[in-house]
Amino acid sequence: MGGAERAERKRRQQAAQAAPAAAPEGGRSRALVAGGAVVGLIALVVVGGILLQNRGDTGLPAAIPVVAPSADYPVEVRGGVVVAGDGPVTIDVYEDFLCPICGDFEAAYGDQLEQATADGRASVRYHPVAILEGGSDPEGYSTLAAATAFCAADAGIFPTVHESLFATQPDEGGSGWTRAQLVELGRELGAGEDFGRCIDGEGAQRVESATRQGRQEASGPDGFGTPAVLVDGETADIGDGDWLDDALAGR
Repeated sequence: MGGAERAERKRRQQAAQAAPAAAPEGGRSRALVAGGAVVGLIALVVVGGILLQNRGDTGLPAAIPVVAPSADYPVEVRGGVVVAGDGPVTIDVYEDFLCPICGDFEAAYGDQLEQATADGRASVRYHPVAILEGGSDPEGYSTLAAATAFCAADAGIFPTVHESLFATQPDEGGSGWTRAQLVELGRELGAGEDFGRCIDGEGAQRVESATRQGRQEASGPDGFGTPAVLVDGETADIGDGDWLDDALAGR
């Protein structure tokens, strides 16, 4: 991991200390309100040109940067769940790859979860879900990214794909990674030629199942929001910075 990536992870970790425990359904949204009137044809043309220019600028690299996880860990898909490791404590993590608070959560606790899984102290059950379908332009990135994660688990590359998609995370309300970029990431990491078909077919079906299951099993008083975390079936207070240390104590 380069210096810029470490600095970004540190920034996200600091942000996570102040982040709320969970986002309400629909995630965090942003609004830009402009006031005043535009006078004259020239002003309209200028504004229109700026809007068109910004629409074409996604702010993302041409390809998804590959970021290796801090520790390698075994993974298998069981229904609508990506199961990592086989430790004595079970941690369920419901995440939307577009959710900014999920990105903060991964920056703060991702390395520790990966290491605990690799060391056999925990079994982390990742639930890639899509609750922010309308949060990207064009819509649908949440499902594309989550389907990619499921197919990456099938291909044996989930740890790196999971890390990479959160390390360079698209902004909510902006453009997500395209299907072509996600497929290329999988192929770069060794996925077979059917990786794209998996994303469109079985991967997307698993996302739908995981999202439905998440609404049933991980909804709180305000509905289903991400990240949602359970420890041995009980909702974890991830606003408490010691929640993971306490969960792993003595393991």
